[in-house]
Amino acid sequence: MRFNKLDLNQLVVLDALLSTRSVGKAAEQLFLSQPATSCSLARLREYFGDELLMPVGKTQVLTPLAAELIKPVRDVLLQIQTITRSRPSFDPTTSTRRFTIESSDYVISVFLSAVVRRAAELAPLMEFDLRAISPQTPEHLESGEAELLIAPEFAKVPGHPSEPLFEDTFSCLVCAGNPAYGDEMTEDQYFAATHVGVEWGGGRRITFDARLISTGKRARRQSVIAPSFTLIPELLSGTARIATLPSRLAYQMAARLPLRVIACPVAIPAFAEHLQWHKYQERDPAIAWLRSLLTETAAGLKAPTDLGSAADGAKNKTARARKPRSRAID
Repeated sequence: MRFNKLDLNQLVVLDALLSTRSVGKAAEQLFLSQPATSCSLARLREYFGDELLMPVGKTQVLTPLAAELIKPVRDVLLQIQTITRSRPSFDPTTSTRRFTIESSDYVISVFLSAVVRRAAELAPLMEFDLRAISPQTPEHLESGEAELLIAPEFAKVPGHPSEPLFEDTFSCLVCAGNPAYGDEMTEDQYFAATHVGVEWGGGRRITFDARLISTGKRARRQSVIAPSFTLIPELLSGTARIATLPSRLAYQMAARLPLRVIACPVAIPAFAEHLQWHKYQERDPAIAWLRSLLTETAAGLKAPTDLGSAADGAKNKTARARKPRSRAID
């Protein structure tokens, strides 16, 4: 089919060439031979009156026109994809869709783990590709490579719809055997201690709490910086260091490992994780169903203020179970 004398089948080839910047890689992606892909590139060059890909040394670079075509070509293909996937109804029990969701490992630990458990019951054939946020995340959402993004406000991709999922607060996590702190910690102790920090997302994005504290009058000395939240326990164990973490993750770690949660003595506002999707996939019934599952699961999460009392109750129950029973005197 042709539109304005352009064979629309060539749009798929053009998209692959623009994203891979390689005839060989585009051919592999499209399951075409290299000669067939080269012929398509020749026809595209003739249509646009532009080289599109230019050799520079051993690599290929996009011409200015080709760079301008990346987004409109991808947007057209996403709209076509949405049209072809539209159905009057969607049955999650038989769906074999594979969804790519990008988020931090914190979100995967405290939230997405529960989502995939529910999905295993409601949509047993559905598949999930959970990926860590990276510097390429905006590009992945724009191109449709990732259907959903879960991130704080500052990490959202402009121009696409979103909605808040859940909020969390911050708590301090220390080694259980650390004698320096009792049930409470003072602000002076907090700033005098060494900290384990997290800079996530591959591009070394600092966390929400680090952003706020960096604007204050007192500095926090981070002796260790980890690339992910889930490495924190290993870096705290056997040390006097402190980690400031989202409360849900802190209590989850303390329940499994010899760590202890203490209220953060520094006033750090709660933060929200947001769910985001591509504007052209707004009406995709499968994505709409998954969004509903995500929001329902988020609504069922315990409030951060309830986590401490729940953890204390569990500890007291364990202590009572371990307490030796007194024997009756004959």
